[in-house]
Formats: sequence, structure tokens, C-alpha cells
Amino acid sequence: MTKKSIDKKIIELFPKFQLKSEFLQYALKTLGYINNEDFTEENIIQFATDLGLETEIEEELNDATYELSLYSMLAAKMKNGRNCFEVLAEEGKFDVLNENKEIPEIVVFDGKTQPVFDYKECLFEKVFVETPLDTDNDGKRDLIAVYIRRPKETLKGMKVPAIYVADPYMLTCIDEWYENMPNVDLDLKVFEDQNITAEDVQYKGRERKLPLERESKGEATTSETEEITLDCITAWYNYFNSRGFASVYSAGVGTKGSEGMNCCGSEEEKIWVIAVIEWLCGKRKAYTNKTDNIEIKADWCNGKVAMSGKSYLGTLSIAAASTGVEGLKTIIPEAAISSWYNYYHGNGLNMAPVGWQGDDADLLTGHCRSRDLNELPHLNELADDVIQYLRKGMDRENGNYNSFWDERNYLKDIKNMKASAFIVHGINDWNVKTIHSHLFWKEMEKYNIPKKMILHQGDHIYIHDLKGIDFNDIMNRWLSHWLYDIDNNVMEEVPEVLIQDNLDIYKWHTTYDGDQVEYFIDNSKKLTRSGEKSTNEVTLKDDIDSTKFDREKKNFEEWQKDMILDTDEKRDYRLVYLTDELEDDLRVSGDIIVEIEAATDSETGILSAMLVDLGEDRRATVEQYKTGEKNIYLGKNGGYMEEKDFVIEKEPSPFKIISRGSINIQNRENNYCKKSVEKDRFYKYTFNMVPTDYTIRKGHRMELVILGSDVEITTRPKKVTDYRVKENSLRLRIPMIIK
Repeated sequence: MTKKSIDKKIIELFPKFQLKSEFLQYALKTLGYINNEDFTEENIIQFATDLGLETEIEEELNDATYELSLYSMLAAKMKNGRNCFEVLAEEGKFDVLNENKEIPEIVVFDGKTQPVFDYKECLFEKVFVETPLDTDNDGKRDLIAVYIRRPKETLKGMKVPAIYVADPYMLTCIDEWYENMPNVDLDLKVFEDQNITAEDVQYKGRERKLPLERESKGEATTSETEEITLDCITAWYNYFNSRGFASVYSAGVGTKGSEGMNCCGSEEEKIWVIAVIEWLCGKRKAYTNKTDNIEIKADWCNGKVAMSGKSYLGTLSIAAASTGVEGLKTIIPEAAISSWYNYYHGNGLNMAPVGWQGDDADLLTGHCRSRDLNELPHLNELADDVIQYLRKGMDRENGNYNSFWDERNYLKDIKNMKASAFIVHGINDWNVKTIHSHLFWKEMEKYNIPKKMILHQGDHIYIHDLKGIDFNDIMNRWLSHWLYDIDNNVMEEVPEVLIQDNLDIYKWHTTYDGDQVEYFIDNSKKLTRSGEKSTNEVTLKDDIDSTKFDREKKNFEEWQKDMILDTDEKRDYRLVYLTDELEDDLRVSGDIIVEIEAATDSETGILSAMLVDLGEDRRATVEQYKTGEKNIYLGKNGGYMEEKDFVIEKEPSPFKIISRGSINIQNRENNYCKKSVEKDRFYKYTFNMVPTDYTIRKGHRMELVILGSDVEITTRPKKVTDYRVKENSLRLRIPMIIK
């Protein structure tokens, strides 16, 4: 447990009491409670005990019991629901602690830094970090704009850690790149046998011609600039500015105000990201502007850096950590990509995020390229060359994993990590799917990297303002430990995993990744764990245009219902298998695997599967609302966020898709090598659904749907493909956690 002690200078700021009864009156008043209104003399002890105040001590206080009592008051929640110490800090109660210090210091209580620094008085600076790159081929090292907000106390010699956000979106984006997404209503190309090995697809690196560093022509101590709005940067960082952390932001090469040419997921992207960390740790140069060569050092930084952010921002946190860069102590990747192939593709198929079919690395690169390409005569041509390079490497016609994607796979480099990680991901995120957090978690597990994880019921969101979990308190403990070396037992006291339950969103599980349990199909076509296996051979037709899906309207919801409901009706384009009604809740947690043996009349094709919770229920949705119950304050003059919660369905819904997965049948051996498919020959196909954590309610049924193309995720062929499936080959392996 966190040691319940208080700095003596803090104790001296409060009146000393000799009697417990006197202190309790004072404490309750400080917490905002009123005598004879909220409590009485008769129930004061029980009332105080319920609030967490120390009451099991002698009436006469000594130094030790007084400190314990004061600690309990400062750690307690006030009547307004806020932490007492934080409120007093924001009101200036502890400002005196730094008044006469030559070098100001953080204030630590309850294992966390406290909000004693004024957000409004922070310095806002802009510097240009010199990277070891020349991606725009102008004969000079690329300078990238970096924005910094740090407590003004750093001007007096105080050294603080930095929370760094690499955010390619933050200086506006080019939305036109997404106005004409590639057509996905295409037939798969048939490939001959490919003799590609695992070694063939390994990224081997490339040589670069690197100009010399700039020669410094002077030094500056600050580089203040007018504050600007940074897109996709949450106000959450105000919380940490007020608690003695600097925040650092960069959009990187090829963006507005910076030099260079961006290229999504490339090795060069990792290099510019870690260049900022190297500058923060005194190992790289930065300048006040792009022309004068006036050098500026980050001598206010204590050499310890965290990275955080959602989506692309969190992705670059993992990218940086995978290099093993010195000084990066921890990352907090939220809804982050751990391998770009798994984001845009999978199992030999183009499988973009739900709602973004056709998206790929070329579009994201163009979208984030906010630099004025007219700054240099050759930039427009170079920008086109980069896009063509990306399109060749992506190879959407093929869909295989290759050296291009291997370059963009951070999982293979997790062995290099020196930073800890606190993963945050939405179980219902079908943009950055949970395969990314799951595989990252498993890789860190191999190398005993310090780690924790929160999985919530949202989709592609931040949870800084989510009801039911004190996220900011957890993160403060985490960052206080890793960046300020505060011994607060966060590694022991915070569970390794916190997973929000889908049946009760105020319940959080502390276990993850269950034991694999195998289901099969019996003679009555039931999905079961016991009995005789079916000996039937059944047919399946991948014929999108015979389903309820309308290619023009893109009526995905209607298509889902048709695929999943009316299970007694035979439909050529699906196979449906159900368990009996569950006698107990069934919790699925981790990797879901499907095996199937099938023959086809085609030389290529797609097989897909869905795992479904079938049963009427008022389920939690990913939609959020402001509770109106409380605000989440971000520190002294840092503003606040309004608490949010997930909307529960007003009317019961008949089902929920738990997970899904697909495979190109030519990639039956692996994701990097296609093998020919002989017509009418049976082959075994094994593929994973997206990892998840989901509890199916007692009385519901688990449903397995086997289909061809998944119109929401895969390419949508117009060609009709017929399959014959051996039912005795069907296996569903689910990771089950039993209470």
C-alpha cells in the first residue's frame, strides 16, 4: 500500500489538534459537511468512518495519530465529490511551500504529484528539432516544429519530465484525400503458387545519405511563441501541466511549419519521432527558428519522457518504444496500432477499419501532409513519388504481408523496449481493432516488460472523462512513478488488467485471456462441446448480390440482421450453428480461432466467420452522454471535462456481434505467401477472429456464422463462389474464463 505519511512542511500548514473529536469537526467542515445538517454529534463517528476518515484511534492525539488523521482527511472526497488535497492545492493552500525555494519543487501526496502549478502561467514555446534525416532531398537535415508547454517554475531551474505526443494530425489535414476512396467491389485476383519465405519478407533496412549537422551560431534559453490550437490534442494534458509535467507536441516531417516529406509507418517516421526524445534528453540539437541557427536546449527536462495519445498518436508511442530509445520511460498507447498490416489488411486480404473500406497507407500519408509543397521546386514531384512507392509496397491487388509491411510492424521489435507500457483500448473499437492491443500485450509478456492494460466498452475514444473508473488518478500514479521515481506501489496496487464488463459497466474484471475451449458441430447441427460430430457435408455460396446487401445503399445493418437472425431458415450464403441456451454466464476473453475444411469451385475466395451473442437484451452501446453528475477538474486554472457514460439501449436488441474474422483461401498457410487452390479439393483453413472480452448472458445462445465475404470489412467480390464444407471439420476455439 501507499505509505500514509505527509511531508512535515505540509503538516505545519494545518492547525494542530489534541483531541480526535475536535479534529473530526474540523475535518468534516473542511470537506464541506455541515453539523446538524449532514451529521450530528450522535452519528459523527460513523459518518466520518464512512467517508474514510481515521476514527479507530485514541481520543487524545499524538504526533503519529494526528498525522494519520490529517492524511485521511486530505485523501478523502469532499462533499462535492472531489479529492480534498487537490481542491486545497488549486485554491493555493500549498503555494507557500515553493515561495522561498531557490528552485521550486513538486508537491507529492498519496503517491502522486499534486496540482500546485498554474496552468495559465505555463510557458508555450516553439522550437525546431534537427532530425538525422533529409527526407525532402534538399541537402539539409530536416527540422521539425515542436511545441512545448511547461510550468513557469522551470525558469528558476526546476527540472520536470515531459509527456510527449507525436501527432501528425495536429496542424490541419488534407481531407480531399478521403473524398474518393478506392473501389472495394472487386473480384480477388488469382495467383499462381508463390515460393515466398519468412526471410523474404523481412525488412532489411536501407542506406541514407545524411548531411552534416547545422553549426550553431548562438544560444537561447527560451523560445516563447503565440499559442495556437493543436488538432487532436485533448485538454487532458492540462491535468499534468498543473502537476509538474511539461507537455510536448510535434506533427513531424512533412507537416505545416516543418521540413521533410512524410511517409506513413516508415522507418523515417520512427526516426523523427525519437529525435524529439533525444533532444529532450540532451542528445540532439534544436533551434529557435529554421534560419538563424540559434540553438536551444531542453535543460528544463529531467531526462525522463512518456509518450501518449490515441490512434495514430498512440501508434507512434509504440513505434518509438520499439526502438529502445534512451529516456523514454513509459508509454500510454490508447487505441493504438501495433502493426500497420493488421490495420489495413489481414490473412492475405484488404481488411480496412469498419467504415473505412479502401483506406490504406497512401491515403493517410496524403491526409497528414500539411506542408506547403510549393516551398521547394521539387517537392510536388517528390510527394508523388512517395505515394507511388507506398502504393507499390501496399500491393492491394495481392494483399500479402511483405517487407513493406514488415518495416511497419512494431511487434517484431518489442524485444528492444526499455519503456513500460499502459495500454488503453476499446473492446468495441472496429477502427483500430483489439488485435493490436492483444498482440502488443502478448509480445511484452514474452520479454517481461512492465505493463498494465485497461479495456473499456467504448469504441475509438479517450476515457479521460469516463464514469466508473478514476482513470486520471491511475495515470497520475503511473506517471509519477515512472517519471518522478515516486515509490507509490502503483505496480502492485493497480491490477495488471482492468476490463469493463459488458453486462454491468460498473464492474471491472482483473483477469484476461482465458483457457481455450473447443466447440464443434454435432449431428443435430448444434454448436457444442460434447456428443457425436456431424458427418454431413454442406454447401455455402459466397454471393453478395443474393444477400440483403445493397452495394449502393451500403445497408450494413440490414445485412447483419439477415445473416444472424431467423436461424431456422436455410440461406445459401450462410451457415448458422447455435449452442443450447446457456445455463450460466459465459465470459470469452482473448483469441478466438476458427478451423474449417472446405472445397470450392473457384481458384480463390474469401471465408469469414462471426461469433454472436443471440438473445434479447438491453445492451450497453458505444454512444456516450454527459452524466451531469460531476466535472473532472484538470488542475489549477486547467479547466475541466464533463463526466460521460455509455448509453444503454432503451429497447432490447436481438443480438450483438462479439467478433469476426476472414481469410483469403490462397493464404491458407500464412499471410505472406499465396498457394494455388485446386477446384473441388478440400483444404483446411485456420484463422483468428478479432480478440475480445465479452460475457454472454445466461439464457442467451452463442451463435457461429460461417459466410464468404464480410461486406463491412473485406473486399466485396461480384463473382459467385460455391463451397462445400465438412461439418465435422468445423472447430471454434474460444478463450473462456470460468468464475
